[in-house]
Amino acid sequence: MALINPVGGGIKSTRASQHAPVEMSPQTTNAHEDSQPVLAQNELQTVAPQDESQTASAQTEIQPAAAQVEPKTAAAQAEPKTAAPLFSFSVMSDVHILSSDSASQLLLRQALADHHELRPDSKLLVLNGDLTNGSESDYRSLLGLLSRQPHAPVQATMGNHEYYGMYRSPDGKMDYTKINTSWTSRDAVALFERMMGYDKPYHELVVEGYRFLFLSGEAYRDVDASVNEDAYLSPTQLSWLSERLTAASSADASKPVFVFLHQPLPSTLDGTDTELGVVQHKELRALLDAHPNVILFSGHTHWNVETTSQVKQLKFLAASSASIREVWSAKNEPETQLLSQSLVVDVYPERVVILRREHTEKRWIEPSIAKGYDVK
Repeated sequence: MALINPVGGGIKSTRASQHAPVEMSPQTTNAHEDSQPVLAQNELQTVAPQDESQTASAQTEIQPAAAQVEPKTAAAQAEPKTAAPLFSFSVMSDVHILSSDSASQLLLRQALADHHELRPDSKLLVLNGDLTNGSESDYRSLLGLLSRQPHAPVQATMGNHEYYGMYRSPDGKMDYTKINTSWTSRDAVALFERMMGYDKPYHELVVEGYRFLFLSGEAYRDVDASVNEDAYLSPTQLSWLSERLTAASSADASKPVFVFLHQPLPSTLDGTDTELGVVQHKELRALLDAHPNVILFSGHTHWNVETTSQVKQLKFLAASSASIREVWSAKNEPETQLLSQSLVVDVYPERVVILRREHTEKRWIEPSIAKGYDVK
């Protein structure tokens, strides 16, 4: 998140919530008992979360939602035994690993163990920004932790905290009141690329024939003070994204494409209405609006996925993964109890199911969301 100092001090949030938790009104629907309900393209359902070895116990239909409107649920009904997904992947954000912060490391170890127990054959673990506080020692702590625990192959994006090396004073202490000009955005990007093994801060991956596009902000306040904590997407990156989305649509316009960016688009999910999130938000929104098969995953706000609206059907689908390190409430401040949240995503031939997980209590957050696709 833009306004958090995981080791306590320095930065405070001035943002205030203008959203109450969304209530879903039920509507009764009928379904065949001897077959799996088929979701039409872009249709959403809520489903009961399940472990890999379990079947879903309940399922409710959601009427197609208009843009920027939270979908409505229907009454729960029994679901027959479902086939295993084609593959699964995990999405975490805001792990905020600091070499000096044992709490952040404990919470990530806990989340990794939970994900591995739930989906031991997961194809991918996405760390969607705010991996560190911008120092090489933080990255080394993160990579060391990952090397000691079983997990799916990792892909990562940059968050605003990856630029926080420029708040480190010559004596090594953090001073959030001024920028150290000896560390630049270019240095931050280069460090991310070197430590995570990329040649650019954005990249593409194809898993089981499905396209994954990873975006990152490319500049911080040293380049332009008005960037604030938002993601700056260069014309080159936006052009690349347009090309990759066009290629995906040419292959199969209804097949889901998974896009990852740390900062959410403004005025989409709860908690996104008081900052831009993305400097080029109009350009990015136009690109995604033209491709309704996209699911955009974000983090940054830390807002609680259980008590606020963090999955919404726009022209595309937007979803937040909250935070591993510290979950925030709709008051835009840390929750009073220790929470750690992220997502499990199950991909089926005709639908994608987003399951929300609370790691400190090792429980599913119900309901989960299924989106139907008319895949060729």
